[in-house]
Amino acid sequence: MTGFYAGLDVGGTNGRLKVCDPAGNVLGEFTAPGCSLNTDGAEKSRLRYRELVIPALNQLNLDSGSCLGICVAASGIDFPPHERDCRSFFEEMGFLPDKLKVINDCEVFLYLTETPALVIISGTGSVCFGRDGNGVLHRTGGFNHIVSDEGSGFDLGLKVLRAVGNDLSGRGRSPILTPLFIKSTGIDTLGKIDDYINANLMEKYQIARFSLLAYQAAALGDQTAIEIHRECADALWGLIRDTAAKMGADGFELWYWGSLLVKNDILREMVDKKVNKGLPGVRTSIPQITALDAALQAAVKLHHIP
Repeated sequence: MTGFYAGLDVGGTNGRLKVCDPAGNVLGEFTAPGCSLNTDGAEKSRLRYRELVIPALNQLNLDSGSCLGICVAASGIDFPPHERDCRSFFEEMGFLPDKLKVINDCEVFLYLTETPALVIISGTGSVCFGRDGNGVLHRTGGFNHIVSDEGSGFDLGLKVLRAVGNDLSGRGRSPILTPLFIKSTGIDTLGKIDDYINANLMEKYQIARFSLLAYQAAALGDQTAIEIHRECADALWGLIRDTAAKMGADGFELWYWGSLLVKNDILREMVDKKVNKGLPGVRTSIPQITALDAALQAAVKLHHIP
């Protein structure tokens, strides 16, 4: 074999690797525990990457030095030191520096096109990445769920807790949302809400999971839940608007990604209306390929860059 390409999509829970030959034939796809370099640290992340990559190469009888291009799209690559650490893990495994691309997993879809592009992600957290006509990357948001992650599942979930608390205290009415919340969680007093928040505030998923209740209640016409969606749509639009301003562009591809924007049609349609009004030259869509396949495409493009 003359060489191979590899794409990685590594999140905090799972890491995935896909390998193909120069003709595009898939040689194998592998899964192992994931990591997030910014929270798990360098040594744990180094071991997790090795646990994913080395057994796969051995199984396929491939040598890292013959890799024609590898793109690592990874959670926690937020600042240059994270990128340097991640690159060192792969260089240590024998991958050549000029065949290696390391990016934040959220920006991988920017490489689906050669033209200016922007991707807005809303899942457990949120972040917006854009690449301008000069290839410069711009980022807005997504640094910490306490002060950032606006319009995310965590943001929606926290607003659900606030709305239910207001209902239980007589300050507001959520006639559909509150019963859904109580039935789902068994949390039916202000004291229990307070205890839950104190115990789980630093666990994003434990708050973000209530975003599904907001969606269910909004679909049934609960006005508080609908307003929660409007507030989060405003926040996501703000990330898009501010990133576009940094890019200095008004005509580009805009990708929607993350579980909320892909699965929550109420939120996505609200964001779409704001984009169509504020940036009428922008083309919006949901990527039709996975982040893993997008990483593999980026690896192939890396080999063909002169």
